[in-house]
Amino acid sequence: MMGLSAYAAIAGGLFITLWKHPGVALAAVLCMFGLEQLGQATTTFFAQHHTATNYLIGGILVLALLVQGAKKGFSLLAGYPPVGWLTLALFLYAFASTQWAPRADISLDLWASRWPYLIAIVVFSPLLITQSRDLRAANIGMLVIGGVLTILLLFFVKWEYRRIVLGHDLGNPLAVSSMASMVVLIAVLADPWPESKLWLPIKWALVALCLALVVRSGSRGQLLGVIAISAACWPISRQIENVKQFFAWTCLLLFLGGITTWSLQEFWAEQEMYYAGGNRWSDQAMEGAMSGRFDNAILLVQLCYRSVKTIIFGLGNSASFDPRILGIYPHFVPLEILAEEGLIGFALFGLVLFSAARNAFKCHSQVNMTPIDRKVFSALLALFLFASLLSLKQGSLLGNLEPFMFAIILGKHSKIFPDGQTMAARPQSPITALGEIGLATPASPY
Repeated sequence: MMGLSAYAAIAGGLFITLWKHPGVALAAVLCMFGLEQLGQATTTFFAQHHTATNYLIGGILVLALLVQGAKKGFSLLAGYPPVGWLTLALFLYAFASTQWAPRADISLDLWASRWPYLIAIVVFSPLLITQSRDLRAANIGMLVIGGVLTILLLFFVKWEYRRIVLGHDLGNPLAVSSMASMVVLIAVLADPWPESKLWLPIKWALVALCLALVVRSGSRGQLLGVIAISAACWPISRQIENVKQFFAWTCLLLFLGGITTWSLQEFWAEQEMYYAGGNRWSDQAMEGAMSGRFDNAILLVQLCYRSVKTIIFGLGNSASFDPRILGIYPHFVPLEILAEEGLIGFALFGLVLFSAARNAFKCHSQVNMTPIDRKVFSALLALFLFASLLSLKQGSLLGNLEPFMFAIILGKHSKIFPDGQTMAARPQSPITALGEIGLATPASPY
């Protein structure tokens, strides 16, 4: 009953909030798979109707775009960044390449199942961000929704080793750990209420719970990535210039390391032989998993380089799923693109990364960046880096869409950055700010 009530509260809160702050729908998209697993783990209806949550979030996203379009005169494509067009070109070429894939039927079946996510995450979601306050609304929504889901998934659902039990099925541990990791990055770097004494203990408790969920799910890449990227982007967020700030940065690292150590002991100390590879967190197991992924990717590239035609045009999207090749994706997206989309697709991918890097430097070089501007930008950059890092150990081009979404949002942010000045005047109280985006009642109506 608690799971259904929380599910309904999250859905209702999103519907209410998006009318004033449509940017919060971006948080709904990022939390979609966490909400989906909560519903299926606690309610029979969602366990029987696996796509119900996808349709719900899709409806929220479309409605938010209509609201945003009405506010902006339906000019959502105005100022659309070049990195967005490059991304669309890459996916259009990838779709065209299915025609010469060794098993075009398999490739087209994968596209048939993945295209709604491609449209929602890569095409529609970046359109929600038209000004800096949209990113702020998305950050706050992510902290609230992702934080609630983290607590519920950590303590109020049944786990079987590293997976959540969904009726007669098991959930995807990587999806919930990625959601929790993004909450950590936003809480640590965006830090929407730095002056609030109430927010400070809530923030670090939330970070601890999210890291515990990441460890509980056995997601090694997410854990290492969120700690490394939090540390790397902290100086951007805070502009470390003195001993006090350096001490705070050191304390952050110690805190993250301490929570990780406790979580490992709590959830994995008695499960050393949970799979054939032994302890999942041992150096040997992690090195073996990474080398296996890399070996598969190299094998795919070697097949590609057997002829000039496939070198240039690629083997065809999702060729790795052919049982005669790998029978599955190689879990290493850059080399997968090189092999399946050839030099043409890899060149487009390289241009996307180059454009994202250029936009990030453009934002960072703004001399008039306020403290709040720095925090919002550093969190966005961290989310892009985190999603890109995960593409080196999981997913495929069609299954790892978040790096492209964040690259496009970075491009949009570099264009709309001047209005970030208005954010400095926003309320510092978390209760008031939650009221602003519809997640709590403001102290005085107006």
